[in-house]
Amino acid sequence: MVAGEAQPTDRRLVFGASGYIGTNLVIRLVRDGYTVRAASRNLAVLQARDWGGVELCAADALKPASLSAALADVDTAYYLVHSMASGREFARHDREAAANFAAAAERAGVRRIIYLGGLVPDDAQTEHIQSRRDTGEILRGGKVPVIELRAGIIVGPGSAAFEVMRDLVFHLPLMVTPRCVRAKSPPIALDNLLEYLVRLPQVAPGGHQIFDAAGPETLTYETMMRQLAEAAGHRQPKILPV
Repeated sequence: MVAGEAQPTDRRLVFGASGYIGTNLVIRLVRDGYTVRAASRNLAVLQARDWGGVELCAADALKPASLSAALADVDTAYYLVHSMASGREFARHDREAAANFAAAAERAGVRRIIYLGGLVPDDAQTEHIQSRRDTGEILRGGKVPVIELRAGIIVGPGSAAFEVMRDLVFHLPLMVTPRCVRAKSPPIALDNLLEYLVRLPQVAPGGHQIFDAAGPETLTYETMMRQLAEAAGHRQPKILPV
């Protein structure tokens, strides 16, 4: 089998299809000829996408009864959800959702789960990063093989971090920023990330695995904003970390 070549029985579930990565991944999988099922808590949002030939379903990882139909006859399930918008209890919700999904995938006979997480520094202390790491560990606690792809900042239209940096550069000639503007991350282009997500089921052997997905450079947020300004032909902002 050629890596990246769609197979007739390879139904792929994009769980969290209404999000940024999910939306782009559905489009890419359809383009490559896969049978795609898109799942989201809000079915109306998916219906508004007007994706021809895509199976749509409503499912919520915090409601286990909703998962059976979403996972039925699925070969590969992409797990792209998180609970950041649920408030202070988001980490607990993330853990509960991952446990529910792992158990449901096992019952449904799913062959593999691909989970998109975040890069985890050795000294990771933020609750967000710890929650992404814990989600992967909980998914791997089930019997379905899990491929975890850990990514840094995603560069592309619609990416939250990219859009925030772009808007700052375009609208603020002078920025008084937190010290975290000097934190470093290896940004990756959206197209490259989608390529990895599509091809991983063919190129990765069985069992649980973790891969880091990153571009060739490790840059501070300040450097990325300056590069954005240069690429857009915009004047360089004055950045004052405090």
